[in-house]
Amino acid sequence: MVFLKDLRTPLLAAFFCVALNACTTSDSPPYNALAPCPEQTTSIAGVQGVGDKSPMQDRQVIVHGVVTLIQNDKGLYIEQPDSDTDQRSSNALYIQATALPVEVETGSLISAKGTVSELGDGRDPLTALTGTNDIKLCSSGHALPVTDVSLPLDSTAREALEGMRIRFNDALTVSDVYRFERGMFTLSSSGIQYVPTEVMQPGPATADLIAQNRNSALPVLLPDHTGFPKLLVNGASVDQLSGVLAHDDRGKRISLDSIGTFSKPDIESPPAAYPGSLRVVAMNLHNYFNGDGKGQGFPTPRGAETLDEFQHQRDRIGAAIAVLDPHVLAVMELENNGFGEHSAAQDFIRLAERASPNRWAVARPVDDNTGSDKIAVGIFYRSDQLKALDAAQTLTGPEFERSRQPQAQLFQRLPDGETILIVINHLKSKGSCPESGVDARQNDGQGCWNAMRRAAAEKMTQWAKSIAASYGTDNILILGDMNAYRNEDPIGAIRKAGFTELMESKPLPTHSFVYSGQHGSLDYAFSSDALLDHVEQAYIWHVNTVFPAKVELPLPWLGFSDHDPVVVELSLRQSSTSD
Repeated sequence: MVFLKDLRTPLLAAFFCVALNACTTSDSPPYNALAPCPEQTTSIAGVQGVGDKSPMQDRQVIVHGVVTLIQNDKGLYIEQPDSDTDQRSSNALYIQATALPVEVETGSLISAKGTVSELGDGRDPLTALTGTNDIKLCSSGHALPVTDVSLPLDSTAREALEGMRIRFNDALTVSDVYRFERGMFTLSSSGIQYVPTEVMQPGPATADLIAQNRNSALPVLLPDHTGFPKLLVNGASVDQLSGVLAHDDRGKRISLDSIGTFSKPDIESPPAAYPGSLRVVAMNLHNYFNGDGKGQGFPTPRGAETLDEFQHQRDRIGAAIAVLDPHVLAVMELENNGFGEHSAAQDFIRLAERASPNRWAVARPVDDNTGSDKIAVGIFYRSDQLKALDAAQTLTGPEFERSRQPQAQLFQRLPDGETILIVINHLKSKGSCPESGVDARQNDGQGCWNAMRRAAAEKMTQWAKSIAASYGTDNILILGDMNAYRNEDPIGAIRKAGFTELMESKPLPTHSFVYSGQHGSLDYAFSSDALLDHVEQAYIWHVNTVFPAKVELPLPWLGFSDHDPVVVELSLRQSSTSD
């Protein structure tokens, strides 16, 4: 057990055991009675009241309690564990104060005078004492109170614990580490949490799963990293943690003071390629913008802010290319600045050739038409392994006004292998929602722009089959970021058109994206029936989404994007001949 300080954890009143299923262990030391403060005080439970806001708002009161958490230059939390006669109200209170008596520390019994206020304008305000100008130290060295709790906890139960020091003895799962560089992460009692439409059909019931996920999740703050893990990844296990259920201006978040055990990151290299197979990788580049291509032009519209930041991005992507050793890279979020010497496309070719000792080329559409969006899709390939037959084709129309134009390129495996049509997509995201119409949110879990994505998927699949038929091939591989989860309409439309999603038979967890701790698949590989016989293996390489952003990671290819790449290996044998 790792502790910031040697903290004792006494028992609380029995009614908390019953109300919150929060009994402490029998070997906890007995509670050390509080030394009385000189003033007549109001109970903290009375200040907190029942519900989100205090019944004493704007009144001036004097309270006393044991200091459980000090937030430098902001304030502190105190708890009065023997004052509560209603399990629906908290025994703790936040004291807003920029200066404290120098003797006050964790475990001090203090009294404070101020005005009862509600801090924050959101749905989850923090009951606090403000305008505090009279903080007195009554005594020191008190045992810190603790209440044993377990997840799930709904908003009402959390409100009854606001500011209190709580302890979780059960093992919990790390479910979100995106802001770990700021000491923030999320734990879950339900394991890895999934976006509802990743695991169930769209409809009103998705709201119930969202609520269940929320109640089972615990936002966490590490006050500092001393004695705590230097790196946590999604899916890791953590147990025996305690801290104060504090507030981070957006909502309640437990500020840890101790943690038991935690599992170390399990870093996996990509599986070895099948001998003689063709490895195709769909890779989101997370806004690969190279400035003016001559070392200037930063910050870029969507990508790197500085040249150094871009070089760091390139290094990670290059390391990933080196370890994957692909033959085709179907990419998304490539800067849409043409194919000239200083373009992002040519820069990416140079990166791929440095990452692997091979010759690379880019599929170029007719008239170099890549649309008007700031980012584009692209298909890069090893010219010693594949021959591009004719120029790439792009698809336009009203269905793609807010999406990136899909590209399709026909290849032949060298020297005289079979042909394959590779199609890369990046459909409209779920942001910038309209307020009304078919593309507004329909409250079914699919978000906005679902109708447009579905229409784009329907048109794209028919277009792909038409191109393949014109070349006399049945081998079609559709890749890309569809911005739709596994059970949503656009994915259903592609399946309905006769394509098989290559990850659909794999057990969970299979995901390519994490947003606010909710896992799901946005990136896919779909195969035509004829191509299925050529698929040796297909998988999502969890190299990005399980790791925190903006931190140094132990291997150079970790965390190169915010999406996980999709890897497909094909056996395109020499074409058969007949007499």
